[in-house]
Amino acid sequence: MSTTAPIHDVRMDRLLAREHVLRMLALAASDPAAERFALILDTEFQELACAAARHLAGDPAARPALLAPGEQAPEGLDLTALVEALREPRQKLVKDHTRVFGLVVSKECPPYEVQYCPQTFSVYRSQRMADIAGFYRAFGVAAGRDVPERVDHIACELEFLAWLVAKERYARSHEGEKWTERAEICRDAQCGFLTEHLAWWVPAFAQALHDRTRALESLPPLPAALAPALAALIPAERSWLGVEPPNLLVQPRPDEDDVEGGCAACPS
Repeated sequence: MSTTAPIHDVRMDRLLAREHVLRMLALAASDPAAERFALILDTEFQELACAAARHLAGDPAARPALLAPGEQAPEGLDLTALVEALREPRQKLVKDHTRVFGLVVSKECPPYEVQYCPQTFSVYRSQRMADIAGFYRAFGVAAGRDVPERVDHIACELEFLAWLVAKERYARSHEGEKWTERAEICRDAQCGFLTEHLAWWVPAFAQALHDRTRALESLPPLPAALAPALAALIPAERSWLGVEPPNLLVQPRPDEDDVEGGCAACPS
């Protein structure tokens, strides 16, 4: 009897592992004061996510030919430090989150995609936001309402990618041409969303987050552990989905209005 695992099983295991890791990192990037943050404190969920990360780190298909600036080798994907950080009292997690990101949009490490766009014009950035929202609507999802978050928040984008992975996994668990077509639609959407709305800016966010946490007087464990996990996950996702690496490490940029001083600079 052959001991080689069927290709189908390997693919399904990878999808399940990706789903767990993406959801873990989406929650870790969320505001700890939000109601949904409680999901990440479940020990069984933490154990599954750590096991999933180990599985993905050992997946030969997770190793791209080239790493983009800001990315880290997927073999180093490890959620152990992140889980350790979650042992801190929730009140401290909330305080650390505020220390890192502030009460308004952080200029050092904003967790919002459009803050990394080279174009600072408000019209351009509004179009980017509309494109993200269009992806969400096409698959029947919306940003959570328990805490105000823009659609381009890192947590929303990671959760959406996890949703697409879950939908592909569900479709592939069924037989028939209809389900195969649905699975391919979900995979194509993952590829498109990763290319347009994750791969080009998340490594930059991870680097900015790393620098920000190291600049503080005392290290905030959860944001500090999130940064390398994101930097290792993105190249793995690129490898699975066949997405080319970006050439540049983008930098956070203020909105067009911020550059000129906001409303204080308006003639009115």
